[in-house]
Amino acid sequence: MVLNLILKFRYLILSILFLILSVGYVFSRSKQNAVHPLDNLYLKISPNIDKVDTKVSLRRLSLHLRGVIPSVIEWKELEAVSKDQSLESFAVSFLKQPEFAEYWGTKFTSMLRDKSKGRKIPTGTFFQYVAGSLHKNKPYDTLVQEMLTSSGSVNESPATMFYIRDGADPLQTAEYVGRLFYAKRVACARCHDHPYISDFTRRDYYALSAFFSQQFFRDGTWEANRYGKSFSYVPRELEVHLPMEDQKTLQDKNNEWNRDNWNKWTDEQRKDYQKKHEVAYATLYYEPKLGLRFPHTDDAPGGDLVRPKFLDGKEAKLKPGEDRRKAFANWLTDKSNDRFRKVIINRVWTELMGWSFFTPLDDWNEDTVVTGEEILNHLDAYFLANHLKLKELILYIVTSNAYNRSLTSSATDQDPIRYFSPKRLDSDQLLNSLIRVSDSQKISNIRERNLSWFTSLMGQKPYDLTGTGSVRIPTDNLKEFTNAVEVERPAPYHTILSVFGSGPRVDISDDIDELTIEQMLTLMNGRVVGKLVWDFGNKDSLVKLEFDQLKSMDPVIGNLYYRLLGRLPSKGEKEKLKSLLSKPDNVFDKDLLQDIFWAILNSQEFQHIN
Repeated sequence: MVLNLILKFRYLILSILFLILSVGYVFSRSKQNAVHPLDNLYLKISPNIDKVDTKVSLRRLSLHLRGVIPSVIEWKELEAVSKDQSLESFAVSFLKQPEFAEYWGTKFTSMLRDKSKGRKIPTGTFFQYVAGSLHKNKPYDTLVQEMLTSSGSVNESPATMFYIRDGADPLQTAEYVGRLFYAKRVACARCHDHPYISDFTRRDYYALSAFFSQQFFRDGTWEANRYGKSFSYVPRELEVHLPMEDQKTLQDKNNEWNRDNWNKWTDEQRKDYQKKHEVAYATLYYEPKLGLRFPHTDDAPGGDLVRPKFLDGKEAKLKPGEDRRKAFANWLTDKSNDRFRKVIINRVWTELMGWSFFTPLDDWNEDTVVTGEEILNHLDAYFLANHLKLKELILYIVTSNAYNRSLTSSATDQDPIRYFSPKRLDSDQLLNSLIRVSDSQKISNIRERNLSWFTSLMGQKPYDLTGTGSVRIPTDNLKEFTNAVEVERPAPYHTILSVFGSGPRVDISDDIDELTIEQMLTLMNGRVVGKLVWDFGNKDSLVKLEFDQLKSMDPVIGNLYYRLLGRLPSKGEKEKLKSLLSKPDNVFDKDLLQDIFWAILNSQEFQHIN
C-alpha cells in the first residue's frame, strides 16, 4: 500500500509540476475593438506583446483583485459569455465584492503597519476603517486627509490609529509620512544633515516633524479639561514644546492642583480619581499651542520652536492656532502635487503588473531612474480625472492588453515588461484558495508553525464601483475561518500565514515573498493541507455527492482539475491518470482523489499567479 502511494505521488507530481500552460487568446475591450489608450503607450516600450488565454486572465484577475482563485461557477460563466466583454464584467464584479476590500485592505493595513489588537483598541478597528473606505470607493486623497487630520477616540474616529500606532510621535510620523505618501526617506536627518539628499538638513527634518507635533495620545487616566477648555493642558513630557509663557503657566497650575488636591488625597481617593477619568478607548488629543523644539547639541544651537516646512522644502504659511496637520494634508493632496498620486499609482501598478516605474517604492530620489514615465504620467492624468478613486485606476489597468499579456516561453527571455512574470501566491491568496477548494469552505485550524476605459473622460456615465455586501474584519478567538482577513495581524508565528510571509508589521509592507524550504514542507505535509486532504472525499463531501450523481470517476477527476486549475486534464495527464486507476471507473476511489488533490495543491501551476 505504501509503495503504491509513493508511486502514485511520484507520477502525479512529475505530471503536474511540469505542466506548461498554453497561451494565445485575443482580448478586446469593446465590440468596436478599440485600442486601450494604455496599450498605445505600452507598445512604445514593449512592441511585441502576446495575449494570454482568457482562463489564465480570469485566474490572474481573481487572485489580484480578491486574493482567491475563481469559483467553479465563475469558470463556467466565463465559458458562457462573450469573450469581448467577459473579463471586464468579471473585473467590475470583483471590485464590488467585499473580498476586494478585504484583500486590498489587508495590503493597505500592512503598508500602514496596523496591528489588529492594542490596549483599549477594539480588534480590527483600523482595518475595518481602511477596508470599509476601499469598499465604498472613497477617493484616495480623502482617505489620506482623514488619517492625517484625525483626532478623538479610536471608537469614534478609527482613522486616529494612523497616529496611535506610533504613540503620536511626531518624528516617527514624519518619517513614515515621507515614505508612504511622498516616497522620500528622511530618517537619516534625525541626527545629522541628510547624507544622500543634498538640500535636506536636520532642521528640515524637525520642520517636517513640526506638522505632527500638535497632538498626543492617551490610553490611561486623562482629564482633558482639568483647567478648562480654553487652557492648554498637555502631558508633562510635552510641556517643553509649549511656548514659554504657556509652559510657565501650566507648570504653576499643575503645582497648584497637586498641592490642593493630589497631595491631600488618600490612596483610595486617588484610585477613585484615576478610575473616574480613565479613557474608555485609546484617544488622540489635538492641542493647537503645541510645537516642536529643535534639540540642543554640542555643535549646533537649539531650543527654539521649529517653523513647519513641507517635504519640497517650502516653508508653510500658517495662521496662529491653525491645525498644521490640515495644512500639510492640503499641500500633500493638492492637484498640483502629482508626486503624491504617482507614489500610490506605482504601488498599485507594481502589484498588478509585476514591475515598477521606480524602485524602491518608498524612495524616489534625484538619482532614481523612472521606467515608462509616459505611462506613469498618463495614469496620473486618468487617476486625477477620476477623482483619485483606486477602483477606477485598477479597472483601467486590468482591462488593458498590457495587463493580460502572456508568460514567456523562453528560458533566456524573461523581460518583465514584455511578459507577465509568474509570482508565487502570497500568504492570503494561498489560504483563501485552500479554503475555496475545501469541501466545507472554511478551515478550523490554521496552525503550522463593459465600460470603455475613457468613458468618464468623454462625459459618459462610468460604472458605480461602490462595494456591496459586508466586509469581514480580524476577529478574536475565532474557531473557524472563511477568509484570511479574519486572522489577527501581525499573523501569529505558528500560522500558515506567517510561514508564507505575512510580516510582523514593524516596517512598511514587510511581508516576505521569497520561497523557503519550510513553505515547501508545509504544503507537502503540514497540518492545514493535511487536514484538507484527509477530509477530501468523505461521505458528505461535494466530490462524493458528485460521484453519486455521475457514477463515473472520469468526470469527477476532470471537475477536480477544473475546480483547482480552471481547466480539464491535458491528454498527457489523462494517460498518467489512467495508469494509476486501481478500481473500475464506476467505483468511487477516495484514495486516488486525495492523491490528485494533494499533488495539484503542491504543483507550480496552483501555487503561482500566471
